[in-house]
Amino acid sequence: MSMMITKQYVKELILEELTKAEVKDIVDAEVEKKLKHELPKAVEKELEKMLKSKDIKSDIGEVAKKVIKKLYKDLSFHHPYIIDRIKV
Repeated sequence: MSMMITKQYVKELILEELTKAEVKDIVDAEVEKKLKHELPKAVEKELEKMLKSKDIKSDIGEVAKKVIKKLYKDLSFHHPYIIDRIKV
């Protein structure tokens, strides 16, 4: 009498032996691998979409202006010698 061992039977045996926590750890590791691989691509695509929007460009411009103004103010009050070194 020969016994046929199928792939499904082997999987069932393995799963019976694993605890639920072990199965969860394996699944979490697989999900984490997928996220590490796919997340940067997804973020890049979304950023490209957002940066094409005029509203976002406007917001970025406003933030940049505020940063430049604060930098200029800080340099002019605390480090005027830096501004004096600029050649016109």
